[in-house]
Formats: sequence, C-alpha cells, structure tokens
Amino acid sequence: MARNRAITALLLLLLAALSWTNKIAAQTDEMGCTDWWACNFSPTATVDDGSCDYETCIGCTNQYACNFDPGAIYYDGSCEYLSCVGCTAVEACNYDPEALIPNTALCDFASCVGCTDFTACTFDPEATLSDPTQCIYPLPDYDCEGNLTGCGGCEPVFITDLSPVQVGCASDLPVDPVGEVLAATGCTDEPLEVKTFIVDATSDYTLNVGTTADGIGPDGAIRVLGLTALGLANSDYFVESYPLLVSRYANGIAVISGQVENTINPSLKWTVHLVLEDPLMGEEWLTQDQMHGFITASGCSVDTASMVTYRLNQEHSYLIGTDGLEGSYLQLSHMPFNESKRFQLGGGGNSVNCNYGFGGWFAWSGLVLNQPVSGMTGDLVIDLGEDILTEVPCGQAATVHFHHALNPACGLFTEVPQLYVRADVTPPAWNNESCALEVALCFNASIGEVILPEPCVFQFDDECSEEVLVTFEEIAVSGDPAGQPEAPFVIQRTYTGTDCSGNASSFVQMLSFDGEACPEAPTSPVTKPTVSKGQTRQNSRSEAFKSGDLRSPLIASLSPNPTDAQSAVHVNVSNRDQVTLRVYDLAGNEVDAHVIQGGSDSEVKRITLSATNLTPGCYLIQATASNMRETLRWIVHH
Repeated sequence: MARNRAITALLLLLLAALSWTNKIAAQTDEMGCTDWWACNFSPTATVDDGSCDYETCIGCTNQYACNFDPGAIYYDGSCEYLSCVGCTAVEACNYDPEALIPNTALCDFASCVGCTDFTACTFDPEATLSDPTQCIYPLPDYDCEGNLTGCGGCEPVFITDLSPVQVGCASDLPVDPVGEVLAATGCTDEPLEVKTFIVDATSDYTLNVGTTADGIGPDGAIRVLGLTALGLANSDYFVESYPLLVSRYANGIAVISGQVENTINPSLKWTVHLVLEDPLMGEEWLTQDQMHGFITASGCSVDTASMVTYRLNQEHSYLIGTDGLEGSYLQLSHMPFNESKRFQLGGGGNSVNCNYGFGGWFAWSGLVLNQPVSGMTGDLVIDLGEDILTEVPCGQAATVHFHHALNPACGLFTEVPQLYVRADVTPPAWNNESCALEVALCFNASIGEVILPEPCVFQFDDECSEEVLVTFEEIAVSGDPAGQPEAPFVIQRTYTGTDCSGNASSFVQMLSFDGEACPEAPTSPVTKPTVSKGQTRQNSRSEAFKSGDLRSPLIASLSPNPTDAQSAVHVNVSNRDQVTLRVYDLAGNEVDAHVIQGGSDSEVKRITLSATNLTPGCYLIQATASNMRETLRWIVHH
C-alpha cells in the first residue's frame, strides 16, 4: 500500500511540474491547495491559498464494515461490524429493512402473529402476521359478549304458496308476475316488500363462467371502492370464491350469481346477485345518443357489431354479506345515472383487458357491519369463458319467477324461485274427414289386380299448434294381398301422430276385399285413335283433334293424373250439341257431373274436377255425346 502511495505521489509531482512549466509558459498563476497529502489537493494549483483540508477524507475504508465510507481515502481505524446486523426476512415480526448483514437467528416469527380479521372477537390490531386459527367469531345472531343481536329468526319468510305450476302449452307459461306474493319478517311478522323478476326458459339460453379479469392495478371481480376508507374492509377488491355464473335468457334478462371474498381478508364475503336487462347491440345503442360510448382498456378495439350492452336493474341487484360480513348488504344501481355508459359484454367488455369479458359501473348503498354506507363507485370486472348453449327440449319449456325480499334492519335476504312448467298430456287429434274409416276394394280384371288407394294425407291437430311427428304402418290383418290378390283380404292402415311431449294418437283405417270384381265401365262405340310407341294418350288425342280427324276424342286431355287436389279435363265440343261428363267411383256411384254445350266452330272447353272431398282411390271419367262415349281412369290420392 505504501508503494502505491509513493507511485501516486510521484505521478502527482510530475503532473504538478508539468502544470508549473505550462503556467510559466503562459505567465499565469492558479490558487489552491498545493499539498498533495491534503484531502483537497489540487494538482493544477500553482500558489497555495491555505485551504488544505486533512480531515474530511479520513474514515472507514472497508466496504464490508457497517460504517463503510465510500469517500474516505485514509483509514482511521473506525470500522465496526455489529450495528448493521439484523433480521432481513420480510415475513418476520422484527424485519429490519436497513440491516445489511443478515442474521436469521435474530428473526422473531411469533410475537406479531395473531388474528388480523377485524370482524373477529379476538382481533389483534397490533398483529402483522395473520393466523386464522386464532380468530374466534361470535355465534350467529349474537355479539362477542354473548348478547342477542336481535336478528335471530328475522329472515324474510314467504307467506304465499309458491309451489310449482303446470300448464299445457308453452304459450300458457306466464312471462309477467302472477298475483300478489306476500312476505314478512320471521321474528316480528312485519310485512316486507317483495320484488320479482322472471327468466324465460321456453327456449335455449346461454351460460358463461366468470373470473376476475387481470389488468393494470389491483384486480377484483367485484370492486367496492371506498369500503377500506370507511374502515369496513381490509381491501376494496373482492375475487371469486369460486367462478361466477352468468346466465342470459331469451327474454333479455341476464343474471350474475356466485360469491366473492376480500383479497386481503377472505372472511369478508359477498353473495353476488346482479340482474341486468334491456340488451342492446352496441351499434344500436351508440346511435341512440352521441354521448353513448364504451369503456375499453388501452390498446383494445371494440367490435360494436358483436358487443352487447345491458342496464343494471336496481330493484334486483345486491351484494349480500356472509361470514365476516353477515348481516350486511349493498343495493346496487346503474352508473352513470344518464347511461352514457352501460354494462358491456364482448371482446374487451371488462374494460381492463382485451379478453372476452363483462364489465360495468355501479353505485352502492346499504348497511355494512351495522353502519349505514353509500358510495358512487363500484364495478364488475370479469373475464368470461366460452358461451355454453343450453338447449330446452320441446315439451320441457318453463319460466322461473324469482321472488325476493330484504329485511333492511338486519341485512337478511331471502329468494324463492317459483317454477311454471309445461305438462302437456293431450295427444294430437286426427282431422282428415275425407279419409274413410272403412274402404271396400274390388278386383280390376283389366289390370289383373286389386287397386289400393293412396294413403290419406296426414292431418293432426295439436292443441298447442306445434309440429306433430307422424308415422304410417300398413299390415295385412287377413289374407295374402301380395301372394293371392284375387282372394279376400283385409289391410289395416295406422296413421300415428306424436307431439313433442310424447303424447300420441292414431287413426286406424281398414281396407277390405271380399273377392268381388269391379263393375265394368260403359264401353265406347267409337274406335279410339291408335297411339304410336312413345306417344302419350293425351298427346294422341290432342293431335288427332288438331288434324281435323272426324273421330277426334271427346276427352282431349286430363292433368294432373294422379292428383291430390284437382284435375283439368279438356273436352272437344266442336260440331256437337253437348257433351256430358260424369265421374264414377269403382262401386259405380256417380260422384260428379258436368254438361258442356257445343258450338259450330272447333272448340275445346276446360272443366275442373275437384278431388278435395273424394276418398283416395281410382275413379272413372265418362264423356258422352250423341254418337260416342269415352272413359278414362282418374287416380285421387291425399
């Protein structure tokens, strides 16, 4: 060290000599301390001014000492190594933030441990380390001295019978309150105001899981700003004890339910009961007033086409205290009052990040730990899980009427749901009067088979005007229609309709063949035109008539055939006095008739045949003039 000091002195001497030479050359003098042993030695000074200091640079030069002086040049023997030794464990009761040398043996982890919950009977205001096992709470409805608080048994009690109600059709489910619902305090029988909101579960609804949204600053799913300043909470921020549930229904009601606990004192809990209404898509809401806007986190963009906005319903929105906040309540109202901002659901909706979330402001007032309170600022700030669509099967529709009452004297809250459910027990009714209960069949020798009518058109009436599921079954009760078509047989046709509640009814039709042949249709004395291969009968009739064939057919065309409603018959009436058109069923009964007057010129007249009131099956259309007769087969089905 002495050698280093000598070298330093020599360098300073050389510098001084160089400076002195330069000053002589410049013919100037510089005042200062010229003693290089001094603390304030100036190597550029040429004239000593008596300012040399020999004390300020003397001190402890050991960097590991408690009193190490980084400005000291000369060691004075003052270094000490005890005063800076201490407990550096931040969780210790005697944590010393100024200690430089740690000594764990000095740390005290016991003297400051106690109950830090101010709602407990054993609350220790001097305790800095929390030990929940040391917290003792009063029994429900009693204070810490064992005195009855006066709230025992004062929960709201509903007097009205709220048993489930069954209705037949979904349209009968009430979506507005029904009748008067009464409630009273359990201890004094004083009447309480009952409020009701209704959720519509007649169609599908959506569920989401909500959790605290992480953003800049303190986080909480529910934030009640001001409780800490009032000395009523350890923090203004409350996180979910378990995920909140967000339910959105077809009638526009959104319900947020669950429980949150204080971030510092978990014994302070709120039961969350938020009801929102009047959903509007963001674009629609923005166009209502130029003052309307969204609250979004920095850097987040809002898709107004998909964002949904809600209004908080003050009548039904509460935070109900439990555990350490038992007997407390806060009633929430929408903020701001002019609704320039709304609760918002969508991407960036929680206002603290860009996630899919839900958020909004509220004001609050009520009773917390027996102290009347109010505040203008609070908010919901949650991230949402993916939408979970809950399907309501047809026949299981319902509406739920939630009735709730609050005892403001004790902060006790009771809610009772009343269920209105669909219980349809009426099956659909068959309503096709044109479908005969019994149908007699006959054997048609010309085609060598028994002609079966087409099945009837399904016509079921459901009392709830809902879609009916239909099934058709055809079985041979007797005989063998397929193997022995000329032998008697009976076929049963069953038409079944089932509504969405599972109620079913059937219409049974019997088709009977007793072996009889069908009556022969009257034959025409006029030879019909030859029909070439690939040419339809209707086309041949029309072409023959157009070519002026004297034997042009009476019936030019028939379409559509078969039909389920009506068919058009075109009749040639040229040079004829009149043409009579008759329709027969296979039993030979006349079911329709028309008389068409002829004329001197070639003319085709159109006759419409209605099949609406006819039993499905085969019919014969016979056209008769003075010198000829024609017959065509007409098929009717429904």
